[in-house]
Amino acid sequence: MDRRVRSALAAATAVMVTAVLPALSGTAAAITPPVIDPGAVPADGQPGPDEAMQQRYQCPATGLLPDTDLAIPVASQAFMDLPALWKSAGRGAGVTVAVVDTGVNPSVRLPHLRGEGDYVDGGDGLTDCDTHGTVIASIIGAAPAEGDALVGVAPDAELLSIRQSSGMYVPANPGGGDTEQDRRAGTVSTLARAIVHAANAGARVINVSVVACIPTLKPVDQTTLGAAVRYAAIDKDAVLVAAAGNTANPGCAQNPDIDATDAADPRNWDQVVTISTPAWFSDYVLSVSATDAAGQPAVDDSGREISLAGPWISVAAPGLFVEGVNREGGVINATFDSQKNMLKPMSGTSFSAAYVSGLAALIRAKYPQLPAAQVINRITATAHSPAAVVDNRVGHGVIDPLAALNFDVPEVPAPRESVSRPLAPPPAPPPVDGRPKVIALVGVGVLAVVLAAVLGIGAMANTKGGKR
Repeated sequence: MDRRVRSALAAATAVMVTAVLPALSGTAAAITPPVIDPGAVPADGQPGPDEAMQQRYQCPATGLLPDTDLAIPVASQAFMDLPALWKSAGRGAGVTVAVVDTGVNPSVRLPHLRGEGDYVDGGDGLTDCDTHGTVIASIIGAAPAEGDALVGVAPDAELLSIRQSSGMYVPANPGGGDTEQDRRAGTVSTLARAIVHAANAGARVINVSVVACIPTLKPVDQTTLGAAVRYAAIDKDAVLVAAAGNTANPGCAQNPDIDATDAADPRNWDQVVTISTPAWFSDYVLSVSATDAAGQPAVDDSGREISLAGPWISVAAPGLFVEGVNREGGVINATFDSQKNMLKPMSGTSFSAAYVSGLAALIRAKYPQLPAAQVINRITATAHSPAAVVDNRVGHGVIDPLAALNFDVPEVPAPRESVSRPLAPPPAPPPVDGRPKVIALVGVGVLAVVLAAVLGIGAMANTKGGKR
């Protein structure tokens, strides 16, 4: 790899963090898989921010890295083997994929795009100052064009844009304790509302490449988010795909891998330092980490793994050096870092999740009656397992798109849910009527006599005839 490009990769921060909290390194606070209150689903209404926001920072410039050959598909796209996928499953027609992100800029390369709301400034979701959401949408559903090799995994799928966060916006009326770092547009609360809204808008797949890194020593109330995730997955049968998160982002301190020696806690929940949400709601979310094109965990220039590990990781997919489109529909593969005065490649778990969302759209197009849980099962069951069968870095392994679409994959029972209240309270018993009870008891007595007589006759017949 070219040294200049590797240096740029080290600076890549591809995931927009929805709720950045201070990093607390060192001792972890023991946690367990989250318990969800299914009754805490936030109300769905007109999308809008929790508080007034204003743009403070200039939208980042984008471009192409030197020596880019647009006629050649990037390695991450080539990995998907799209012509083979389309031959077996079509191109995703009839499936709606929601992109809950920084918005999506419309262009001729995104012909099936519609806006569904904005939790940053109350718009229609078709504004993307950050570029991030537009690239996510490109990976999922960009149309092909002459002059370049870029095309989405499911170019015939409908894309639904919901703007939920932006690193360029801050509160218009900040409180005394606010800082520029921890008060950007996008919160756990608006993420919960956005997921519910996407599900109610008919999304069959919901891509969430915005991540909140939460230190276990400084927990955040995620009651509504957990309920929203469950509502979308169970009540609305949507496939939720979430990015694992990037260790380069503030507050995203790395978690340990599995502990195979601990039979009671093999995926090492006890040692988690950083929660990645919504990825950690693993009963309902397909969480994706990043690999290189060879299927190895993606690393930066210093050798540090890019993906935030965790016991919630489901699968892994390529996420390095991706391409997308800008607001004019031109191809880009880099954003400009004004502090370092250089272009940096677009890499990270956000884009890995987008490839998996595209695959989920193709599966839903080919098997329209398949429940969301079984779509996820097809992806995890056909992944190339790591040495430990499942771990905290790549989960069940690197995805195998052709196998996920074509293999005979047995369905699995729905996972047992961890909920804090009964899913459906039993109905109140009807008033007691003594008369039917008396009649029933009489009937039971008569039946018992008849049954005893029949058994007695059978016994005598066996005694006379012997055993057969």
